[in-house]
Amino acid sequence: MRARHVLGAIALSALAGCSSSAPADKAAPPAPEATLASPGAVRACSDVFVPDQPVTGFDEQKGCTDKAGTVQFIGAVECADGTKLWPVDAATGAPAGFGREGTAYRVVTGEVAADKTYKAAYEECVGDDDAGASPAPSAAK
Repeated sequence: MRARHVLGAIALSALAGCSSSAPADKAAPPAPEATLASPGAVRACSDVFVPDQPVTGFDEQKGCTDKAGTVQFIGAVECADGTKLWPVDAATGAPAGFGREGTAYRVVTGEVAADKTYKAAYEECVGDDDAGASPAPSAAK
């Protein structure tokens, strides 16, 4: 019987500790959704991946925005020389194609991974060590 009283007292004190003197309307506001970029904070994908222009200064951690202002994260293939290769889908707002850091962006017709010039750029990027590897990019981290 004594054990029940002790357990009851513990439960009662635990419940009493859960109450708060703060009014209910002072609750923390919900976190904002981060689907749209702040103006000027992130470059448009169409400004990063410009046909026949070198790809420079792209940070896949920040991404780039599509036409609606939604941030797009584009996975990169890490090249053997430390540069990155980005296959880019047209849904990003940039023309479908690929670009390697410091080299001209190339537009492709159809799916990027199936394009012969992308496959050649991928093989050059990864070198002979990964000749059998898939040309799919790693996800942005």
